[in-house]
Amino acid sequence: MRSFLRQSLRQIGTFIVLYVAWILFTYSLDVQELVFGFVVSLFVSVFIHKYTEFKIVDHIFNPFKIVNLVVYVIVSIIVEIKSHLSVSKAIITGNIHPAIVKVSSNFNSDLGRVLLANSITLTPGTVSVSIGKSLYVHCLSYEKGDKINYLFTKYGHRVVD
Repeated sequence: MRSFLRQSLRQIGTFIVLYVAWILFTYSLDVQELVFGFVVSLFVSVFIHKYTEFKIVDHIFNPFKIVNLVVYVIVSIIVEIKSHLSVSKAIITGNIHPAIVKVSSNFNSDLGRVLLANSITLTPGTVSVSIGKSLYVHCLSYEKGDKINYLFTKYGHRVVD
């Protein structure tokens, strides 16, 4: 009974998030748009909970996860700015040492590994080449001892786990 209630609350929460997103993205309060958005949001929320293990609602309605997500985004922006400056310097000076580096991922979930790979790829000068238990990253300029995934892993665990 408790599992059914929890699953129902998750599905309702997913529906609410999707419907609010629909309203914000369409930016219209026309009855036809609202009804269509209601039907689409209902269909998608039922489909998500019936055929997947979609648990994003646990993160959306958890205030600690929201704070951790905001911190993660701020850290990502800071890392990205530093990386932009580093890539600019490497281009201007011509001091480029490309390498493919194996990065160990200590995330247990696929979501965590994808978050890490996407965060590294979004950072200028790095591209995630292969994802699995370990992650292979191509770096534009790599020095021994560089910790490519340190901040993303440190703050990513707070968001995903």
